Amino acid sequence: MEPSDPLQDVRALIAFLRRATLRTRIGVWHMPLACVGQERDVAALLGVEAVDVRDPIRQQLPEGTRFVRLTVEKTLETLHVIATTQGITDCAFVYNMDLLLTGLSREDRQRFWESLFDGLPYRSRALLMAIPETAHSVLLPDRWREAWRRDGRLV
Repeated sequence: MEPSDPLQDVRALIAFLRRATLRTRIGVWHMPLACVGQERDVAALLGVEAVDVRDPIRQQLPEGTRFVRLTVEKTLETLHVIATTQGITDCAFVYNMDLLLTGLSREDRQRFWESLFDGLPYRSRALLMAIPETAHSVLLPDRWREAWRRDGRLV
């Protein structure tokens, strides 16, 4: 008997998100802690492009800026940029989402997930957003966690 693939569920989610017939090609992965800090290697194993969500934000900041005030709109715009920028693959593995989401209030996180659930339709790249498995209960409200799970876009 062969050992099971620990990435089997996320591979299936990626295959689902790559379907061009989907209106919204965004999924969420409760990433195991063993993968934190290894995102680029994990992305290579999954055949997707690793994108640190902080990079597009940094690129838009004026030189010398040390702090940025995150908003729901700025966070969604960042994901829009990633989803519409041509990359190496048709699916971007977006990591460090937890760092952005912790900067939002509980109410704003609720708004973020509500907007994202059906948001960013028909973008050229699918997005696989990684949230460390220990942080998902704080960063992804129960109501939206269940909605994403029912929709087949959360593993």
